[in-house]
Amino acid sequence: MGHYSLEVIKSKLGETRITTPPAPTDIVLQSGEAIIQVDKFALTANNITYGVAGDMIGYWQFFPAEADWGRIPVWGKGTVLDPGETALTAGDEYYGYYPMSSYLVVKPENTSPRGFIDGAEHRAALPPAYNQYSLMSEENGFDRSRDNQRMAFYPLFVTGFILDDYLFDNDFFGADRIILSSASSKTSISLAFMLSKRAGKTCTGLTSKANKAFVESLNIYQDVLTYDEVAQLPATEKIAYVDMAGNRSLLTDIHHHFGENVVCSCGVGITHRDARDGDNPNTLPGAPQTMFFAPTQIQKRNQDWGPEKFQQTLNGAWDSFLDNVGQWITIDEGTGQEALITAYETVLNGAPPNQAYIVSL
Repeated sequence: MGHYSLEVIKSKLGETRITTPPAPTDIVLQSGEAIIQVDKFALTANNITYGVAGDMIGYWQFFPAEADWGRIPVWGKGTVLDPGETALTAGDEYYGYYPMSSYLVVKPENTSPRGFIDGAEHRAALPPAYNQYSLMSEENGFDRSRDNQRMAFYPLFVTGFILDDYLFDNDFFGADRIILSSASSKTSISLAFMLSKRAGKTCTGLTSKANKAFVESLNIYQDVLTYDEVAQLPATEKIAYVDMAGNRSLLTDIHHHFGENVVCSCGVGITHRDARDGDNPNTLPGAPQTMFFAPTQIQKRNQDWGPEKFQQTLNGAWDSFLDNVGQWITIDEGTGQEALITAYETVLNGAPPNQAYIVSL
């Protein structure tokens, strides 16, 4: 098997290339370094958001490439190939943040039976949540029969879970209705699933005409409307808008329709990456749009509850979600360069909402 990596032009995510890094056996590890073979990973619209927001939030810095090229991060699993002179053990498997590459050189720190943190210098200033690698053991809550579900859904579910908690923590900002755009996205589905467990809150999903039947079939939204039907909602209600689409025109429509009744406008994703033109969000009526960053709320809950209670609460919700998501979304698994490029292009151009993609290199 050859070693390879998928790279994209940072400003033109549709332009890709396959590069050939040195074989792991040819790498001279520095003190404290180890090599992890990247076994498989998921590709979702979330990864495209990483590319679109690469410069804004620093996603390109995790796995640097040369010049205008970048390596989009993915969530996956890897096996310790060469532990070097570290506390890692060859053959152990870790879940975490990887490049779309055959392997990753890491600098393990704070190694424990739970996992380690990559202390590589270029990652030091980046959010800690993305630098943690979890040992895939039963003791750590890993059901190994659900590895693919973990990669495809867990990072998105965590965002949905913590968004629900953020809204709850702020008493939903006094909103009567929570509106989610890109209602068919896996993050929106995760949030709507959590909101459906809470009494007294109306959750409305906005989606395309093509995806409306799918979103309705989930039975987790009280209302499902297409994007051109926003004006049907009563403008007198106080609303919290959770923006997964990043569509400026839609954002403008919602803020003007509800006016000062927009009590929360929360930017999360950019699934509509080609619809970024429009009014400056800062000039719109109602609450100003703020970007939601899940690690900030996770950090707050770790401090409020302690890491153990936070993890137990998250794991309980995750198990409940897993019992349902298999009925909604099927996982397509492919192997090799061709499968990688096909999956990437499919997701980049808008994958069917009832599909998730796992790639093994």
